[in-house]
Amino acid sequence: MFTGSKKKLLDMTKRRGSIKVEEAKELTDLAKTTLREHFLQLERDGYLEREYVRSGPGRPSLQYQLTSKGNSLYPSYESNLMREFLQYLRNQNKQEIVEEFFEHFWQQRIEQARGKMGAHEKQGIKKQMEALMNMLEKEGFMPEFDLNEEDDSITVKECNCPFSEIVKETRLPCKLEAMFYSQIFGDQVERTAYIPDGDHSCSYKISGANS
Repeated sequence: MFTGSKKKLLDMTKRRGSIKVEEAKELTDLAKTTLREHFLQLERDGYLEREYVRSGPGRPSLQYQLTSKGNSLYPSYESNLMREFLQYLRNQNKQEIVEEFFEHFWQQRIEQARGKMGAHEKQGIKKQMEALMNMLEKEGFMPEFDLNEEDDSITVKECNCPFSEIVKETRLPCKLEAMFYSQIFGDQVERTAYIPDGDHSCSYKISGANS
């Protein structure tokens, strides 16, 4: 997906855990202005995030690290391992353990989302949605949202499924994700697009959420 200097920056960040512009300059032949442009572009595209670290007196230093989206560029066997684990539990007639785990996991996500949105309750629905999108972005959903004032609805698009391998074994995450929005908004939720059916996103229309 990436080639040249941007790929090199991502690889260096992956290996080191985090990197400063000054460190990148020492490790490459790129000018500081070029490096800053690359870092800003990768940050805007969601592959890197910035962090300010204080290591003594004076101003904290700026460094970059990979986001969940950035880490997804690198090979991982975790999703395949989880899929094999689910197969094993099912073959051992332990399906109830699978259900209990996912229900517990999604309940934690619901509580986390409520907390993040609740912190912006006085700032209006847009700020609340931005807080929710930030959480979903970190989880790897690549989310988008649209507020429709005409029919008093919100549409959320999840453009990536971080549970794609798991969904090959059980559609329980799909059911729980629809419940996720119902529990958060307490309104009527309709899934209007579904990645396992060949759509480009899993989309949810939430009616009455703007009121």
